[in-house]
Amino acid sequence: MDKMRVQGDRFVNERGEQVIFNGINLVDKEADHDFITPGGDPLYEQLAAHGINLIRFGIYWNKVEPAPGQIDEAYLARVAEQIQLAQRHEIYVFLDMHQDLYAAKWGDGAPDWAVLDDGLPFNRSDLWSDSYFISPGLHRALDNFWQNAPAGDGKGLQDHYLNAWQAIAKYFLGAENVIGFDLMNEPFPGSQSQEVVQTLIGYLGEKLQMSPEQLMGIWLDDTKKQGLLAQLNDAATYGEILQKLTAPVQAFEKATLNPFYDKMAAGLHDLLNGKALFLETSFFANIGIPTAISFSPDKNEVFAPHAYDLVVDTNHFENYSMARLGHTLAVHRQVQEKWHVPLVLGEWGAYFDQPETKAISEFHVKQIEANEWSQTYWSYYEGYFTSPTARVLERPYPQAINGKLHAYHYDPETQQFDLTYKAFPGASRIFVPHLHTVAISQLAEQGVRADKKALPGSESGVLFITADAEQEVVLHLHIG
Repeated sequence: MDKMRVQGDRFVNERGEQVIFNGINLVDKEADHDFITPGGDPLYEQLAAHGINLIRFGIYWNKVEPAPGQIDEAYLARVAEQIQLAQRHEIYVFLDMHQDLYAAKWGDGAPDWAVLDDGLPFNRSDLWSDSYFISPGLHRALDNFWQNAPAGDGKGLQDHYLNAWQAIAKYFLGAENVIGFDLMNEPFPGSQSQEVVQTLIGYLGEKLQMSPEQLMGIWLDDTKKQGLLAQLNDAATYGEILQKLTAPVQAFEKATLNPFYDKMAAGLHDLLNGKALFLETSFFANIGIPTAISFSPDKNEVFAPHAYDLVVDTNHFENYSMARLGHTLAVHRQVQEKWHVPLVLGEWGAYFDQPETKAISEFHVKQIEANEWSQTYWSYYEGYFTSPTARVLERPYPQAINGKLHAYHYDPETQQFDLTYKAFPGASRIFVPHLHTVAISQLAEQGVRADKKALPGSESGVLFITADAEQEVVLHLHIG
């Protein structure tokens, strides 16, 4: 497979072609599966047939380093088997060190020996993520991690974490389809989060004339919470509230998260072999708070934010707000433009089978296409391929453009695919579902030379468009 590298705000392959990734998360949290998504070769074949060319593959600190300084290479070998299956179907991978609620004992992530909670309690909420806000033990454990407190062997927790990543990087040094490492899923501030919460409660309390106790009671009550969120379904109001939260969120990112990323980057520098470092914002920036993480153009870094609405992980799909989501995506775009780095939308969705989510998925994809972003949808599950989102993502898109991509878009209503780019001599690669519906003669009439390649066991395939000289290519294709 072609090696990938970062060039400005784009991914390019070894021939210099601009690459777009259309991907999905494979992050399995089930111990019965050994935390690896079952399905084997047929799963990867089906993913490729649906146009998936990138996987955000979840790994876990407690599996990599089950005891201080002990790296479980048998676990890494099982991960490697999955990466090799992906390679067989020309799918790229970046490894995500996943955590939810910091630790395996509460959610997933850190091994027990790395949980220094000083015996303080963990309080489990009805909505899993609310536990972040009400658990003193979780706050203390995270504070100790961010302060690099010593584990039982006297070595700092962050130092152990870096050593785990170094072992991973060494193990996958020669894996051609591993394009990078996502250093930590949704970093959470620990006790510093209380300043964010108190700022929000103070602002809303004044605006809605409620006490902090009343507001917290509403937030932790699913039904009452939906009524509160309905008052925030306005981009201007939503942006105003997030602006109030920006200072405490950015304070954590500037003082704690950026130095952590710098430490990881320095420790992995000689082990990357061209692979990129994927940097996520803190947990709170998932909803559109401007991030303060910084990027170094000489470190092969990628901006990998998440984008979720406030009703994520609930069943209130009817209350999803495109105004709030649009605000979040616009903020992420501003950050990308500031630092001029590639953007991979690492998580979005969690939509599953609800019919209301078709329009929301189309909204996301329209923004992804307009910004020429790559993405990895959250997430694969048994039954994904018949979901509304799967049908939205299985669409024509340029996988590799030999030239300068100007714009592309697929309209699911008209089934019209439009693509414009300045072509250099050579071939560009376009994924097309229902490849048989594309007539080569239709392309010849538009002044380009094309060839088809079907994917095994499916109606999907790849369209190779070849230019003999520099030329402007403008395609209008009806697909389906």
